[in-house]
Amino acid sequence: MSGGRVLLALAATLALTSGGRDAPPLTLALAGDVSLARGVAEANAGNWGAALSGVAEAWRADATYGNLESPLTDAPHQGMGVDLRAPPAGVAALKAFSHLGVENNHAGDGGEVGQSGSRRTLRRDGIIPITRTLTVTRVQGVPVAWIAFLDDGQSPPPLAAIQEGARRARFVVVGVHWGAEYNPVTARQRALARQLAAAGASLIVGSGPHVLQGSERLGRTLVLYSLGNLLFDQPYPDTWLGAVVRVGVGADNLRACAVPTRSRAGRVTRANAEERRTVLARLELPACPGAG
Repeated sequence: MSGGRVLLALAATLALTSGGRDAPPLTLALAGDVSLARGVAEANAGNWGAALSGVAEAWRADATYGNLESPLTDAPHQGMGVDLRAPPAGVAALKAFSHLGVENNHAGDGGEVGQSGSRRTLRRDGIIPITRTLTVTRVQGVPVAWIAFLDDGQSPPPLAAIQEGARRARFVVVGVHWGAEYNPVTARQRALARQLAAAGASLIVGSGPHVLQGSERLGRTLVLYSLGNLLFDQPYPDTWLGAVVRVGVGADNLRACAVPTRSRAGRVTRANAEERRTVLARLELPACPGAG
């Protein structure tokens, strides 16, 4: 289906209502990549709570999810690549999240000690770290399954865990760190999305490319290929744009809309008018009520 037809279909079938008899029983708020390292840490030292305050209203939901690309640890850096470790105090910037995916290519930047310590820090603050191991939580009394994994080209996707989640929960959220950085959706992403949908994923939330990618319906599964960066310090203009996508989970359908965002100088704010148009076109989603 072409981008234009996807946009029309999603606008027609996924427009989020904010109340009344048609309001879905659950609302999820979803975001892409979050880094608390380097420039973000410098900008927010001593005032971590300000990092996401510019879009506070977008997080009013029954459950919230994003991809945490920074392990929260003081453990020494492991490896030779980019280091995205962040101070444990940075957890104060993450109050908006009830769940965070922690399976990505920077999860081990502080080694195993840093990885396990970061997960403990999240739990102490009431945030549930989501991994390849199935987690089932109750959201407003409804069982929701959560799985996150890194598509590294070596480990197989956790299809059995997704299938188990589909048996145990009403709704299955799969966060996947995949794709090619700064590029459109790849054929590999599309093929993997079909595997995840067939295994029982209800909602696939992509991260990793650091730029916005489109959305797609695969039967009853909604795929958000990449929500871009929510909070990062990358220098390229395309990486400054992101979104909080709000998904209403009804008895037999999903309704989605987007709140376009901008990340600069360690803060997340609402996107301006031109940026909003760009974000919505790239995601192929309608704007949430009040997002403009």
